[in-house]
Amino acid sequence: MPKLSIIVTGRNDNYDGNFNDRLAMSLTRNIQSLPDAEFIFVEWNPYLDRPLTSEGLKKIFNDRVKYYVVHPKYHDRYCTIDGFLEYPAKNVGIRRSQGDFVASINSDIIFAPDLVENMLKELKEKVIYRSTRIDIRPDYLRVHFPLNRKFILGENYGPTNAAGDFLLMDRKSWLDCTGYCEEFPEQRLHKDALIVHLLMTSWRYPVENIGAMTHWRHPSSWSNGFCRSKVGDPKWDYTKTGYRTNKDTWGLTFANEVERDGIIWLE
Repeated sequence: MPKLSIIVTGRNDNYDGNFNDRLAMSLTRNIQSLPDAEFIFVEWNPYLDRPLTSEGLKKIFNDRVKYYVVHPKYHDRYCTIDGFLEYPAKNVGIRRSQGDFVASINSDIIFAPDLVENMLKELKEKVIYRSTRIDIRPDYLRVHFPLNRKFILGENYGPTNAAGDFLLMDRKSWLDCTGYCEEFPEQRLHKDALIVHLLMTSWRYPVENIGAMTHWRHPSSWSNGFCRSKVGDPKWDYTKTGYRTNKDTWGLTFANEVERDGIIWLE
């Protein structure tokens, strides 16, 4: 059983024009840094008349990555405002992961050396491991460490800030808290903050920042503004929702799984 599982998500829409390049570069670098980790890519609600992102990744990484594709028929029960859902997609990967510790990350980040070093150390159960996100220029694809200041656009860290970019816990804790909230279909934003908030307040988990990661600030990045129609209410008070855990079927455990050419469809 691998010590670490890394969950990445996406869709075959080439988000912001160079999503495929950012995703491939991120996976390449992070696999190089963590060669023994399990990497899982979950493709949510793909366009059925276009080639899958999973198919393109398989040509690059073959079986080094596990691929899951969530059929569009499941999307509407989780969201009413956008075509891609990051957090239910991550839940699909979390439920199917095999690692002792599971990191849910965004598709366009690269682990800095200090983060990699700390991920390989002895990790503790019932601890929320987080990372500082360093926003970099979108044209700086071949990231080198230490970072040149001219490429840095800003930094973002706080226990609940940018929690969707990197959240690492032991697998049992993920299962106990039932992953990211799958309720409130009119709301996409802040569900990453919600899980951290609940873990800190209801479960009394401590938070540790264990390093840095880079993030390409592409045009639709939250750092560059937001589109309310696709994220919901940016002022949504997730602390007053009354939500605690998902249903037992979170992560689409009830979906039929069919393998085609090394890619597993949830149908």
